[in-house]
Amino acid sequence: MGKHWLHQGMLVACVLSCSATVSAANTKDSQSFVGIGITDGTKYESPIEFEPVFRLGAIFDDKHRIAANYSHGFSSGVTSIHFAYDYLYPFTDSGNWQVFGGGSLGYKFGLHDKNDWTFGGQTGIRYRFSAETSVDFGYRVFDTLDDWKEHELGQLGNVYISIDFMM
Repeated sequence: MGKHWLHQGMLVACVLSCSATVSAANTKDSQSFVGIGITDGTKYESPIEFEPVFRLGAIFDDKHRIAANYSHGFSSGVTSIHFAYDYLYPFTDSGNWQVFGGGSLGYKFGLHDKNDWTFGGQTGIRYRFSAETSVDFGYRVFDTLDDWKEHELGQLGNVYISIDFMM
């Protein structure tokens, strides 16, 4: 019973995140973006497997970022969709270099794997080349509800790099 309510709560959070991302284009102090990247995958699904990542999101007040992320492992057959929030903190006077950290919530499913909710966090560094283009280099740690604590920390994390284009 408790797990059922947790799944419903996570679904509501995902829908709200997606709605906020889509409506961000209509907000005065926000910028929408689309991005593409690559991650080294999740090691408990298979040995290292590079996966493409597609992103859609928005940055509010140059400090708060929400993004919807989609990735798919071609060898493992695992697809992941997750929504992330990051706080962006500039550490140069120009504001072009930023560190970020935040949390994520999503869902994974695959051909040879059971479907499950995912949750975790991410941190990294962002460099803004111009008002229209930025690059992220980050580290993400996440796990699933059903498999929680069955993995070592090194199996749960992945490194990613992405390039984002403001719309």
